Parts: sequence; C-alpha cells; structure tokens
Amino acid sequence: MKNIASILFFLFLVINQIFSQINLDDAINKELGSLVATYTTMHSAPELSGHEEKTSAFIAAQLTGLGYEVTENVGKFENRNWKGYGVIGMLKNGDGPVALVRTDMDALPVTEKTNLSYASDIKTKNDAGEDVGVMHACGHDIHMTVFLGVAKSLFTFHGTIS
Repeated sequence: MKNIASILFFLFLVINQIFSQINLDDAINKELGSLVATYTTMHSAPELSGHEEKTSAFIAAQLTGLGYEVTENVGKFENRNWKGYGVIGMLKNGDGPVALVRTDMDALPVTEKTNLSYASDIKTKNDAGEDVGVMHACGHDIHMTVFLGVAKSLFTFHGTIS
C-alpha cells in the first residue's frame, strides 16, 4: 500500500516541488498516513453516481478545513431524481494564473471480492432487482485521495486554485 500511495502522491508533489524547495521523501512521509486514511475511507464507503451525498460532504469538509471557499450540491442530471453532489473549492492566493484540479467521486455497481480489511460491503439493487455490491472499481477512491493531496500541497502556488 505504501508503494502505491507513494507513486500516486509523487504526481502532485512534483507540482509542489516546482513551487518550493522541499525534500520529496520528507513530504511523502509527512502526508502518507493521512493519504492512506483518506484512501481507505473513500474505498470502503463508495456511492453510486447521483448518490454521492456522504462522499461529497467529506470532500467539502476537507477543502473547507484547508481554507478553500466551498460550494456544494453543484450539477444537474437528465434524471430528475438525482441531486447534483458536485463540490467546487476555490483558494485565492495572490496574483497569478488559475489552476483547475478535478476528481471523480462515483462508484460502480460491482461486488468487491478483494478481501481487503477496508473492502466495500455496500449493497444496491441492479435493474433485475438482484443485490449487487458497490465499489470504486475504476480508481475514483485514488483520484479523490490525490485530489485532496494536491489541494493541500498547492498552498505555495500563487494564483487561484479551483
């Protein structure tokens, strides 16, 4: 797990390295525990598209805690039964360019069979009315983790982050 998280974390730390002179290994070690905790939280509690209520609230709370101005419940769907759970976070940090960073939050109706201690045990009904699991089978749990790591690391960026 540490190697996977380190590789993913490396991506956003490269950006941070450009803007400040930090030791990359020290930065990874400093944030790794928090990022692994975020990943396992997101992995174990997936929500299907149009139902990301708790996921979006978690992302919004994390961004708010970092000092971002947060707007919640963004988005519209053709399916009027779905509510927009999109989250926009903006941090204005002086003059400079605007950097946009995004993540996906939704999961898929797939039963997880990984036997991980943090495996999803969330269930839903498929179109045939059968029970099926819900999991982050496409990596959106990692996307959200890296997104929050980037949001945290970009405090040295001068400009606007959204």
